[in-house]
Amino acid sequence: MKTREFLEGLSCVSLRTLGLAVRDRSKVRQYISSCLKKYDELTGNGLPSRGPLTPDAASIISLPAAHAGGGMSFTELVILARVTRVLQPKAVFEMGTYNGLTTAVFLLNSNPDAQIVTLDLPPGSVEDESYIRSDQQLVVSRQLGSVPQAMGLRPYTQLLCDSMVFDPSPYSNSVELGLVDAAHDLAHVRNDTIKMASMITDQGMVFWHDYGGKGSLLPLANYLDGLGKRALLYRIPDTSLAWAFGRELKKAVDGSSPHVSRSATNQAKGRGRS
Repeated sequence: MKTREFLEGLSCVSLRTLGLAVRDRSKVRQYISSCLKKYDELTGNGLPSRGPLTPDAASIISLPAAHAGGGMSFTELVILARVTRVLQPKAVFEMGTYNGLTTAVFLLNSNPDAQIVTLDLPPGSVEDESYIRSDQQLVVSRQLGSVPQAMGLRPYTQLLCDSMVFDPSPYSNSVELGLVDAAHDLAHVRNDTIKMASMITDQGMVFWHDYGGKGSLLPLANYLDGLGKRALLYRIPDTSLAWAFGRELKKAVDGSSPHVSRSATNQAKGRGRS
């Protein structure tokens, strides 16, 4: 894997790459990853490209004025807002709250009676060595749900537990819009995807963030590519979003069943209204 990553990186090396390395070495890996992701998209490697929904020309979406970080780009926020506005889901489930930027997007663009549920680690959680480095940094730097709170948005349900021990059964076949953007290591992505498949309705839509990345994010892309060989999954051009309809996701993960720890009962202590 290291050799493959090195060779792929060499394919993007140019005088501009070397210039960037001189000015800011930390950004070279990000630049190369972006180039390789765009190359895959243009050459048809990985999931096929397809947009999710086309909003009516008269539709209006709402976005938080401040971008609170966490990796979601402005374009990706617009896409999620459009989908929410068009789909008008009765229930939304988000794996990975962070500062609540996407939570706010769901709240702003759904009906007032829509149930918005978001899951993240409890405040004060220690770094887990099983997480990739970027996720460890996010756990430390997050201000859980700070965006909806600052905007004074309506109450929503905040679940506090590791998604590996989360029990999805109370939400079985009830979620109409789902987002998987929690821990990005393969074990968590697989676990979160399978549990989301059990919660999403056949007509619902599921989105994944950080698809197409290289390096530590490559296992995520490979996993979704594997699902794409068994059902219809898509990437959204010029973004790191992938998506699928609920019926296709169920088909893709059919037969998979992640273990739910008995400690899942502890999540009830963290379930509440924000």
